[in-house]
Amino acid sequence: MAACGGAEEPVSSDSSVSPIQITRMSLDTAVGTPRIVFGLFDGPDPVADAQSVMLSVVPAGEENAELVWEGPAENYSDYEVPYWVAYPTLPTPGFWGITAEIVLADGRTVISQFTIEAKEENTAVAVGEFAPLSQNRTLATEPDINKLNSGNDPDPAFYQLTVADAVANDKPTVVGFITPGLCETKWCAPVLNSVAAVRDEVGDAANFIHIEVYEDFQALTYVPEMAEWGLETEPYIFVLDDEGQVVASLPGPVSPRELRQALEPVLP
Repeated sequence: MAACGGAEEPVSSDSSVSPIQITRMSLDTAVGTPRIVFGLFDGPDPVADAQSVMLSVVPAGEENAELVWEGPAENYSDYEVPYWVAYPTLPTPGFWGITAEIVLADGRTVISQFTIEAKEENTAVAVGEFAPLSQNRTLATEPDINKLNSGNDPDPAFYQLTVADAVANDKPTVVGFITPGLCETKWCAPVLNSVAAVRDEVGDAANFIHIEVYEDFQALTYVPEMAEWGLETEPYIFVLDDEGQVVASLPGPVSPRELRQALEPVLP
């Protein structure tokens, strides 16, 4: 396991075609319709104002490969590092070539290409499955809040319930596996801020739980819930309905707007 593991990987772009580089922000990809999240960069600078991104997917490495999926990516600019999300259809494991047609703010269209690998399945708890009834640490079992959050000025509201408690109170729940103080990339720490923003919007209509990735900040040992939920990377956000079934699984960066979109269908 690795915190933010593989979450900041510049993927190959054809720089002779496009000055825009694409960086994957989560590599947790399996067959089906996985969430592909990526950023656009011009050198070290994020491109925040592109008008649109259209993706097309073919099997990688095949001459005259047939198109298997085409569709738009959605922009989430309400985040510290703007990013894009698409849910392509990847029917089989292996490598897939993706062409991104990017319309920039000035109207120019540029092309970037990258490759992704789809696994047979992810290890993480999947959409449609019931969440583990975790007995994660709370302020009732660990009164020192600085052991429950690696960041500065932790919010006690995130450490009141176990997942088991939350599922039992018949409300939808947001569970975030995040290490805000020990994040290794510039876009994973703000995820907890997104969770807080949505919590402030919806109030007590849903439960909001933060599970710190590390049990020991010196030895960097993982909390047992990481293995219980099948996680090999972080950050990772799960949205549960009022019965504890996973309705959204969001690895990598998550903006307030994207989280609200995932939570909205299960709010009362």
